[in-house]
Amino acid sequence: MEKNFSLLGLNTFGFDVKAKFFEKVQSLDDVRNLIGNQDFKDNLNKSRVLVLSGGSNILFSSGFYDGFVVYPDFKGIETLDETAEQVKIRCYGGEVWKDFVDYTVSKNLYGLENLADIPGKVGAAPVQNIGAYGAEVKDTICQVHTIDLFSGKVRVFSKEECEFSYRNSIFKKSGVGSLIYAVDFILKKHAELKLDYGNIRNYLASNGITHPTLQDVAKTVKTIRAEKLPEVGVVGSVGSFFQNAIVSIEKYQEIKQLYPEVPSYPVESSTASTAMIKIPSGWLIDRAGWKGYRENHVGVWDKQALVLVHYGGGKPQEILDLMHKIQASVKTKFGIEIHPEVNIV
Repeated sequence: MEKNFSLLGLNTFGFDVKAKFFEKVQSLDDVRNLIGNQDFKDNLNKSRVLVLSGGSNILFSSGFYDGFVVYPDFKGIETLDETAEQVKIRCYGGEVWKDFVDYTVSKNLYGLENLADIPGKVGAAPVQNIGAYGAEVKDTICQVHTIDLFSGKVRVFSKEECEFSYRNSIFKKSGVGSLIYAVDFILKKHAELKLDYGNIRNYLASNGITHPTLQDVAKTVKTIRAEKLPEVGVVGSVGSFFQNAIVSIEKYQEIKQLYPEVPSYPVESSTASTAMIKIPSGWLIDRAGWKGYRENHVGVWDKQALVLVHYGGGKPQEILDLMHKIQASVKTKFGIEIHPEVNIV
């Protein structure tokens, strides 16, 4: 265990936040030993325990976390079952997400290619139900393995028990209580590629790729992300800062009358009676005039308005202040409330 530990290298925003207590765990026995520690118990009872892995979707609200940070570093990838159509794979939570996606693509397994190069660790993926380019991780997850931080008991959550929804899950909603140490995925040996979100299809066509492979799609997603997003470790960010806006058909039609070019996507969980439309928040923020904006140490990325950035030397409050300004601006211009995707601690 370490005290007053710097989390500078464990949050991609690049803020030098200190944690009162910090410990890395690499096995279930490590977790159970930690549970017996009095400092850990005291902080757990006060809901001041944070499970932190890649730190690619977190914003600390100040320069000091007055609690206990647990860093899970479970490693390993193993095949559990295989048929002619699919493969069941277990990946441990400490593995780097983009490395795991690269592994599945190299094995010609379909399902994660649209999620290539998302920063972070595998254990964090179910919490946020990470998604990009028309895919969500819930589409491939079959089980999530956890250990309870109060009792030390292991529990396996089925896909249904995870209560996945747009950028949400039972793990995000329940807060302190469990640590995800492994995730089981079912990936297909043959599947239809998802090409219609963003400009994947146009990019492939412009490069003369008329019959794309799994590898072509993964490479294209990586290229598009690199063109739009700041490089992790060079400019501080968490990628997409805001969730996309989910609005009613009536609200969408109202905006479309004023802005015929507004991009939109149907929400899969909608029904005929409660049809909802997804509008990219990056488009709303851009039209509200924030793209490329900079204020002291923070700003809005000039290539993607959905991304807030920290140029170094700043404090977390500067990002929070900028977030509130953008939210108020979008609400005034469009009458739409946009919400952060990042976890604010």
